Amino acid sequence: MRILFVCTGNICRSPFAAALGPSIDPQHTYTSAGTNALVGEPASRPGIAAAHQHYEVGMGGHRATQLTAEMVENADIVYAMEQSHADEASRLDPSARVELLSPDGGPIPDPYGGDETAYLVSYSLIRRALALRLQPDLKSP
Repeated sequence: MRILFVCTGNICRSPFAAALGPSIDPQHTYTSAGTNALVGEPASRPGIAAAHQHYEVGMGGHRATQLTAEMVENADIVYAMEQSHADEASRLDPSARVELLSPDGGPIPDPYGGDETAYLVSYSLIRRALALRLQPDLKSP
């Protein structure tokens, strides 16, 4: 399955989800994009550090990508961090399967500009949501 994660700038939340995905279920392909991407920029430094130190996930090679209709069309499912991201993906391809990443429908807060705690809160929510989405028969970590 081809899974696309979408956030705003594509430098914090969605690249972390795409980098973490294979450690939860390596059978899928994971990509990420932003609705207002900082195209070509690397993942945020605090995000890279938090991902590496707390989740053993590397995001150092990531470069931000703008969400396109082609990306949405090529994904089997699009997981959005917030409703506005889901709305944009659906606008680009009304036939796409688009859902909020959080199974309870809540937003994943944007840690951009925050301290390490902000990243850890966001990344913890992403980790929990991914586990529930990719391994629904397992209990939440």
